[in-house]
Parts: sequence; structure tokens; C-alpha cells
Amino acid sequence: MRFRIFGLLVMFLILISQVSAESNESFQARELIGQAKINLDEMVLKNISILRANESYQEAVQLYGAQYSLEELGRKADYKLVLQYALEVGVIKKDAFKANNELKIFLETYKKSNLSINLSDMQKEYDAIVLSFEEERFEDTLKLINGGYDKLSEVQSSQTALKLFYSSTSKSIKEFLRENWSKLLIGFLIAGILLIVFKTALSKLMVRMKLSSLKLRKETILMLIKHIQKGYFEDKKVSALEYHIKLKKFEDLVRDIERERMVLREKILLLGKGDLKKNKKIKLRITEHPSHRSTKKVKVPFARNHKLKNKKVVKKVVGKKKIERENKKKVIKKSKRNKS
Repeated sequence: MRFRIFGLLVMFLILISQVSAESNESFQARELIGQAKINLDEMVLKNISILRANESYQEAVQLYGAQYSLEELGRKADYKLVLQYALEVGVIKKDAFKANNELKIFLETYKKSNLSINLSDMQKEYDAIVLSFEEERFEDTLKLINGGYDKLSEVQSSQTALKLFYSSTSKSIKEFLRENWSKLLIGFLIAGILLIVFKTALSKLMVRMKLSSLKLRKETILMLIKHIQKGYFEDKKVSALEYHIKLKKFEDLVRDIERERMVLREKILLLGKGDLKKNKKIKLRITEHPSHRSTKKVKVPFARNHKLKNKKVVKKVVGKKKIERENKKKVIKKSKRNKS
């Protein structure tokens, strides 16, 4: 009888120890869930989104209720996942607070820098940082902020170097202009005079270059016409319809090229006439000048001078023939006298 009572006491003590252990795990889980609820409230006060943290909190609450029910039924309960989800809320809260503080500092630095330099080159990095915080990827936000500072310093250094370069070059250009403005002015005047003098020659050169290019195009089109004619008449690889269509197109192109060439040739002639008119005006000015009028030498036109020379030649020939005739007559008279 004593042994039975002793055995019952031992079994009762074992059951009490098991229940007390399970109650400790349940108590710990309940405490962590309460702390997780406090963390969520603190995040709300900081205006930080709690969607991700709230999901972990709800999972912890649901799992806790299920495990506690098992514990009440005397079954074995496992609160490991409850503890894991409750602790995850605390980790999220910690990263969120740190990311929030770092983001505020970064945004202030970005705004101040944007007043003095152009930060359009790092707009992509800026958008990625803000988006990661809005999507509650607080761990990524911290990493992206570090990269954003690196990009910001890179942009600042590059633009500072460009500003120094521009300032130094602008100063050197100003000094050069101050020292050499007279030489530059003379050079521009000479260039303008040369341009005016050789304007006609340059325009002629441009027109001739266009003519040569048109000639080359025409030769190319003629080669294509020969090629299609060979394919139609000799090789029989081109159909009649294709041949006539292409031939008409090529002929139209050749006709257009010839029109352009005629226009350009007329342009060259007009430019040449312009030069002749200038030369005639210069000659008229020379002849009208008083110093030219006092000279006694007068140039006879080529045609008139040529006629006078022809008249002198005719007179000489006629005179020679008359002398020959008279000499013949004298010879004949002498011979008759001698016979008589």
C-alpha cells in the first residue's frame, strides 16, 4: 500500500514538472508577442509602413493560439515558430528605424547638393533607395544608401573638375582675345576680302563638283541599264514587265540628271558672263580716263585692220601684173624691129 502511494506521488510530481515547463514556454511566447505588438505601435508612431511586420505578428498570434490549445488538451506544444515570428517583428522594427534615420540624412544631403550641382546622373539610384524603403525592404535600403553616397561623391568630383576646366579655359580665352584682338580682326578682314574676291571661282568650283557627281550617277545608271538589258535579252532571267518598269525608272532618272546638268551648265555660263561684264566695265573706265584720252595711239579693231592689209596685198599684185605686161609688149616690139 505504501509503495502504491509513493508511486502515485512520483507520477504526480512528474506531471507537475511537465506542466510547469510547458507553461514557461507559453509564457515566454506570450511575452514576445506582447513586445511585438509594442514594436508595431512604435513603427506606426514613426509613420513607417508595418505590412511586413504585421504579417509576422499575425503568424505568431495564430500559431500561439494553436499550440496553447494543444497544451490545454495535455498534448505536446511547440512554440519555436511562435518565438521566431515574434522575434522577427523586433528585427524588422530595428532595421526600419535605422533605415528611416539614414534615409532622412541622405535626402537632406541630396537636396543640398542638388542646389549647387546637377544630380540627374544619379536619379536612378535615388529612385531605387526611396522605393526600397516604401516596399519595406529596409535591409536593402541601408545598402543602397551607402551606394548612393558613393555615386553622389563621384558626381560631385566630376562636376567640380568640369567647372575648374571651364573656368580655366574661359580665363585663358579671354586673355588670348585681349592680347591678340587686333591680329584676329586683321585676319578676319583678309579672309572676308579673299572670300569676296574668289566668290565666283568658289561657286564655279562647287558647281563643277556637282556636275562631276551627276556624271558619275549617270554612268552608274547606264551600267544598270546595260545589266538589265543583258538579263532580259541574253540571259532571259528578267521578265518583260520587270524590264519595262525598271527601264522606265532608269530613263526618268537619267532625264532628271540631264536637266540638273543643264541648269548647272547655265549657271557656270552666267558666272562667266558676270566676269566678262566686270572686265568690260574696267576697260570702259580705262578708256574714259583723261590720261588715256591724251595718247595719240589708237588701237584699230582686228577686223578693220585685216581688211586694210588685204587691200595693200591686192594693189601690189595688180602693179606687178601691169609691169609684166608692159615688159612683154616691149620684148615683142623689139623682135618685130629686128625682123624688119
